[in-house]
Amino acid sequence: MIYFDDKQIKLITSWRNLAANTEEPYMSFMAEWIAFNAICYNLYYEKAIIERANIDRGKSKLNKIQEKFNSSKELTVNEVKLVGTSDKWSVDLFFPERLFISISNNYTEDIIFNEFVKANHNWYQDNPSDSFLRLKTSLTKRDRNYVVNMAKIKYYDDSFSVNNLASKNIIILCEENNLKTIKNVLYQIRCNIFHGEKTPGDINDDTIVKSAIPLLRYIVGYLVEKHEIHLNSSTS
Repeated sequence: MIYFDDKQIKLITSWRNLAANTEEPYMSFMAEWIAFNAICYNLYYEKAIIERANIDRGKSKLNKIQEKFNSSKELTVNEVKLVGTSDKWSVDLFFPERLFISISNNYTEDIIFNEFVKANHNWYQDNPSDSFLRLKTSLTKRDRNYVVNMAKIKYYDDSFSVNNLASKNIIILCEENNLKTIKNVLYQIRCNIFHGEKTPGDINDDTIVKSAIPLLRYIVGYLVEKHEIHLNSSTS
């Protein structure tokens, strides 16, 4: 079992108490999510540190390279240089125009939630929540059930089929009562709130957030019990 120290337990408990004691649904959802995030981070953060490549736009001649792609589907590298250490290194490519790519270890947040699903999907399959139906119903549009990825709202078009929109991650379907679906939908609701795309007082937004809280609370409650995240007398 992964160890949670007193500071982590106090933090998780404090956010859960705030979520339970506020009448404001947006604050309740966000506080419960912070507790969920803290638990998942402690459990899976080591797996979320992965190599990530970044293009140095100051050193690279992207415009000239892209111009060449307009006339050819294939470019040949004239020269390659590798520089750095095992933790941070770079690839210097010349076409002859330069493309400089740095590679380093970075924390990637969504991995911790994917790992959460892997570790707990059997539990949820055996113990599905009745709250899923309420969330699914709140997301009914065009006779389907989904939440819009507001970061891609400019690509949303009613002329496209729901399945087409889902394949492009423009919407997140909420139709199968499994942990992967729930994670995807709750995470998208979280992103829409945190990035300023949900408006308190809007009937539709309020309904979605209120419908998401019981399901998120059910999951966090399970994790708290599973990992024995409880305050003792010395930390309360």
